[in-house]
Amino acid sequence: MKTATWIPGIDSGLGLRSFYELMSAKYQIEDLNELHTWSVDNSAQFWSEVWDFFEVVGDKGNGTEIQSKLPHASYFPDAQLSVLENLMSGRGMVTVVKESDIENVGQDFTHEELITMISSLANTFEAHGIVESDRLVAILPVGIEVLVATLAGFAVGATVATASPEFGAETISARFTQLEPKVLVFSNTYPWQGKELNRGQMVAEVVKALPTLKLIIGLSANDEIPGTVLWSDAIATSKELIFTRRSFDHPAYVLFTSGTTGDPKGLLHRSGGVLLKHLVEMKLHCDIRSGDRVSFYTTTGWMMWNWELSILATGADLILYDGAPTFQDVLRLFRFAQSQKLTHLGVSARLLDLIRENDLDLKSLGAMPCLRVIMVTGSPLSQRTAEWLSQQFDGRVLISPFSGGTDLVGSFMGPNPLLPYFAGQMQGPLLGMDIDCWDDEGKSCEANQIGELVCKSPFPTVPLGIWGDQDGLRFREAYFQRWENIWVHGDLVSRTTEGGYVVHGRSDATLNVSGVRIGTGELYAALDSLQEISGALAFTQPWNGDERIILLVVARNVIDLAIYKEKIRSLIRKKCSPRHTPAEIYFVSDLPRTFNGKLAEVAVSDLAHKRKIRNFMSLANPEVLTEIESAIF
Repeated sequence: MKTATWIPGIDSGLGLRSFYELMSAKYQIEDLNELHTWSVDNSAQFWSEVWDFFEVVGDKGNGTEIQSKLPHASYFPDAQLSVLENLMSGRGMVTVVKESDIENVGQDFTHEELITMISSLANTFEAHGIVESDRLVAILPVGIEVLVATLAGFAVGATVATASPEFGAETISARFTQLEPKVLVFSNTYPWQGKELNRGQMVAEVVKALPTLKLIIGLSANDEIPGTVLWSDAIATSKELIFTRRSFDHPAYVLFTSGTTGDPKGLLHRSGGVLLKHLVEMKLHCDIRSGDRVSFYTTTGWMMWNWELSILATGADLILYDGAPTFQDVLRLFRFAQSQKLTHLGVSARLLDLIRENDLDLKSLGAMPCLRVIMVTGSPLSQRTAEWLSQQFDGRVLISPFSGGTDLVGSFMGPNPLLPYFAGQMQGPLLGMDIDCWDDEGKSCEANQIGELVCKSPFPTVPLGIWGDQDGLRFREAYFQRWENIWVHGDLVSRTTEGGYVVHGRSDATLNVSGVRIGTGELYAALDSLQEISGALAFTQPWNGDERIILLVVARNVIDLAIYKEKIRSLIRKKCSPRHTPAEIYFVSDLPRTFNGKLAEVAVSDLAHKRKIRNFMSLANPEVLTEIESAIF
C-alpha cells in the first residue's frame, strides 16, 4: 500500500464538506464517490445546486438544462446573469507585485478602486461605439491593466482574448485577425529577468494586421501607432458601473489552442459556464475561502490567467505577479508567497522540478504559516517532485495538481481536500466531470492500464465552438471524431488503485514501434530514480522500414556517458520492457517546451520524421531544435 503524503484535517475542505453534507441530506448520498456519481448522472440537478450553493447573482430561470449530448451542452436556457456582477460580489482586493519589487511589497487596489477603473474604461468603450459581442483583444503582461480591461470588456458585453507580450507578431496576428476585433489594449514593454523588454515594434506589426480596430489604448505612446488613446486618459472619466445581465451562454472569452494543423483554434467560452465551473474548482476542490490570499503564476497567453481572474468571485484576495518566476532566483515565487501571506500558491510542475534539481531547500526561507495549498499544473507533477515538495512543508500543505486545458478553461481531474493525497497522482475526477480512461476498443481500462482520457457527457464549459467554424466540422474533428458523442481530450492517463489519476503525456505523441503503442510517460517514470537526469523526451524515428525509439536526456554531473547510457537502458528494460528500451540516447543541453512549460514532444517527432514542425510559434525555446536535429541526423 502506498503512503499518503497529506491527510485531511478537521478544518480541511470546509466548502466541499458543507456542500457534501447538504447534498447527502437532500439526495441520500452516502460518500464522496456517490457524490461524484450523482453529479454526473444528474448533471442538470448538480449544476443547479451549485448555482444555489454559491448564491450566484442573477435569474436562474425555470429550466436548468435542455437534454443534450456532446458536442452540445445546454444549461440554464432561461438564465440571465452578469459575470462581472458575480466577480465583483466577492469584494476582495487585488495586489500586483512586479519582479523589480524584490521585497514583494506590491501595490494594493481596493474593491472600490477596482470598480472605479472598470467603470471608467467601460465608459471609454461606450464612447467609441463598442457594443455587445464586439471583440476586445489585449497584448499585456499580467497586471492591473489587463484585469481592468477584461472586466470592462465584460461590462459592455464584449468577448475578450488576451496574448502575452513575449509572443511574436506572427503568432498574435494568426490569432487576433480571426476575431476582427474592435478594441486593442497594449503595452510597449514587459519585465523579464531584471530587464524591461521593448515590444513596441511587434505591437505595431499586429496593429497593421487588424484593420477592424476602432479603439487602440496604450499604456504608453507608440510613435508607429497614431491615434492611440493613453491608458491614463482611458480611465480618467468615471460613472456608475451598470451590471447588465445577459444569457448564460453569452461569450466571455476566446481562448486559442494551436492543435496540430491549420490556424490556431479560437475556442469560444460561455460566461455562465466559466463562472460555475471555476467556482466548483476553486471553492470546493482547491478549498479557496473568503478572505484567503490566492495567486497562480501565469502569463496572459495561458488559460490559467482566465482561471486566476475568477478568484475574484470567491471572496478571496487576488494577488498577481508580473515578471519572470525565477528573478532573482528560482525561489522567487516562494519568497513572494511568504511576503504576501498567500494561502494558495499556483506554480508549474517544471518550476518545482527546477528547484528540486538545484538541491534548494524551501525551509531555508523561513516559516510560511498561511500557506495551505500549492496548486500545480502545466505538465504532470512527478512522484519524486511531489514527495520532495511535501517533505519541504512537513506534510502540512496540500499539494494540488490538476489537469484539463484551454479547451474547457478548467480541469477534468484534480484535488479533493477531503481525501488523502498520494504523490505522483491527482486525487480524482472533479465534480460534474464524467471522465474515464478508455482502451482502443472504447472500453474502460483496468487500474494502472494506460488509455485515452475521455469525457462521456456534457458540462458547462464545453465550448460554444471554434471561432469561424460555421458548420462545427472543425470542432467535431478536434474532439469527437474517434467516438460518437465522446470528448477525446488527447491525453494518455491511467487510474490508480487509490482512485486517483496519472497523466502520461499526449496521445498524439504516443510511440508506435512494430505496431505496439508505448506511452512516453512510462519511460519518464522509469527514469525518475536517476538523480542526475533533469529532463527527458522520447520519440520515434523512421528506421529500416519501421520506427525506433530515441531518448533525449538532460543530465548533470555525468562523467562517463557510455556507461550512463547503459544504466538508462537497463533501468527502462527492467521497469518497463525490452520494447521500451531506446535504440539511441542523446545528451542535450535543453528540451523544447511551450510557453506554459509543457514538453513539446510533437515538435521533436515532426523534426525526426522530417515534417513541417507543428506549433513552432508556440515554443518558448525553438532554438534547441537545431541542437536536437544535429544529434539525431
